[in-house]
Amino acid sequence: MTQAADTSKDASPRTGASALVEAMRPLHWVKNAFVAAPLLFSERFTDALSWLLCAAAVGAFCLAGSAIYLINDIRDRDRDRLHPSKRGRPIASGRLSAGAAGAAAIVLLGAAGVMVALTEALTPRPSRILAGHALATWTGAYVALNLLYTFWLKHVFIVDVLVVAFGFVLRAMAGAAALAVPVSPWLVVCTLTLCLFIALTKRRGELADLPAEQAAAARPVNRAYDEGQLRHMITVSTAMAILTYTLYCLSPQTVGRLGSAHMVWTVPLVIYGLFRFDRLTRRAGGGDPVAVLVRDPVMWLILAAYVLLTTAVLRFGDHPAVRDILVFPK
Repeated sequence: MTQAADTSKDASPRTGASALVEAMRPLHWVKNAFVAAPLLFSERFTDALSWLLCAAAVGAFCLAGSAIYLINDIRDRDRDRLHPSKRGRPIASGRLSAGAAGAAAIVLLGAAGVMVALTEALTPRPSRILAGHALATWTGAYVALNLLYTFWLKHVFIVDVLVVAFGFVLRAMAGAAALAVPVSPWLVVCTLTLCLFIALTKRRGELADLPAEQAAAARPVNRAYDEGQLRHMITVSTAMAILTYTLYCLSPQTVGRLGSAHMVWTVPLVIYGLFRFDRLTRRAGGGDPVAVLVRDPVMWLILAAYVLLTTAVLRFGDHPAVRDILVFPK
């Protein structure tokens, strides 16, 4: 989800540094796990330097993302005061001044830029793509896209959710750039369709949580959405996410690189995770999808099972004892 995504936060007495940390939304740093995804699929998860480069890239996105959150909340503070839960945000509630938040955003963006530069300098085999500055390019594109979203694109019907989803694509591409590994087209389509589903569930929650006029006052683009339309879009995006991921697992390129078709065993986990997330967000109403995800132990178990199974396939899937369990007929 893009950085202007909402959080449901009740007002609290925290002020000063505590209010700043709250406004930075550290809970949402979990989204930057997408930056780390290429580390798993690059089969370099036993290389210490790769972990360091990946961690630095994730850190840069956490800092940049928090800066965007601060800018978004400065921009939306008047609208947030009309929302029953967003009015408790530090800037909207007056616990954090707009000036202090703006200064912090500039510092965070500068720190993110320094981390990106250090990461590129430490990469032992830098790619020649984008003149060796792919990480800086994708990070800059991410910041620029989210600023456009904050000031304009979040008010454009359908474009708003596509931008949210594409923000995750840029995260994943930045992670690949940090490790100087090639970017597969499958990374783009799988990430885009999965995160489009997540963005649409958020829009559905906003409409379910508030009366129509109040939802529109808090986010004007909500006027363009209705429950039936969103239900259809979510169904389509869910099907696309499952289909594109399955095609990735069974593509000749994936099978050839891994030496087997055993990635297909991860498909049931993806299906279960999508369906469970859909159910959890429907039951939560307008609750923050990130909070719903983080607080559900079953989703963590699904994620752990996916990582373990994927690691096993990458390491042992081409072993002669198991390689030919699944074969394509000639």
